[in-house]
Amino acid sequence: MSGITKKLSPLTLLTTVAAISAALLTASPAPASAAQERTHMASSCGLYRDGDAAMYKNCAGANQNIFVTYWVGGNTYFCVPAGAARYVGQWRFVFRAYERGGC
Repeated sequence: MSGITKKLSPLTLLTTVAAISAALLTASPAPASAAQERTHMASSCGLYRDGDAAMYKNCAGANQNIFVTYWVGGNTYFCVPAGAARYVGQWRFVFRAYERGGC
């Protein structure tokens, strides 16, 4: 080994540090795929959003009768089987969903 070291100029050092900092600041974690998001949302119990759809998942061991209220229009009842998910309308129109016992 020759033992010779080369000293970087302040400008080269500053440029290198700036480039590394910019790369670290602009790097972002990989986005979750739509399928992963839907899987996460589908595991939720009760009312949840899947894109523009309002869904209701019954996590109980028996059928559930749910009452869905909407921002506009009439309200309605749905029977959701145990462990099933049911489409209850477009997300932007659904206000709430209430469990009303078995069906």
